Amino acid sequence: MESPSPRRCSWCVPQEFPARLGPAVHVWAVPLDVPDATVEEALGVLSLEERRQAERLRTGELRRRFVVRRARLRGLLARYLDASPQAIRFERGTYGKPALASPWSDSRLQFSASHSTDLGLVAVARDIALGVDIERIRPLADFEALVRRFFAASENDALHRLPEPERLEAFFRGWARKEAVLKALGTGLSLGLDRVVVSLTPGDPQVLALEGMPESSPRWHLDELRPDAGFSAALARPEGERRVECFCCQAS
Repeated sequence: MESPSPRRCSWCVPQEFPARLGPAVHVWAVPLDVPDATVEEALGVLSLEERRQAERLRTGELRRRFVVRRARLRGLLARYLDASPQAIRFERGTYGKPALASPWSDSRLQFSASHSTDLGLVAVARDIALGVDIERIRPLADFEALVRRFFAASENDALHRLPEPERLEAFFRGWARKEAVLKALGTGLSLGLDRVVVSLTPGDPQVLALEGMPESSPRWHLDELRPDAGFSAALARPEGERRVECFCCQAS
């Protein structure tokens, strides 16, 4: 298979790895279409189970992208933990949210990952729950059915008040915000996308309502992310003073 042309994301590749997180959230854009040699190198970082997962995927393109995003996740976490990528171990919570397994769980390092077609995101912080989601904006044959099923009534109304050319982008903007919150909560889709009500307007990400959660639950802050044209992305984190710093992984 011919190596694809590497994607150029809009965030910068840092000259030095920013290993000191401090009171910040680091978000990394991860190009997934990389040269063959990079894929082969990435494969050597994965666990046996990850390699088996890759083999079960139905196309070569999906397998390549899976291998790269898992290796990049391992590589990024390893830099923060001062460990080797192969040594990183993961576990899953009640609803399937991945986390670092012992002994790395003692580091208090939290992460969230997402991908859409040829671009992935990895968010990393210490001591706080977080969720990240990225969606490639693309035509949807079942657009109206998806809106009815996964969007709350107020979001449905807000979406249809927009001019028709703006609705698709607003849909993916809202979807990314909803998924980011669910990932931060650790519930995944078990809570239901329609129970996370968010704003749909650009530049004003907000969680407007969160149904089915205890009143003592933390309040969530949303950050709008712009890793590249043609994508909607969002970061969810508890309210509080945390700066967000965005970087791009080297594609090759």
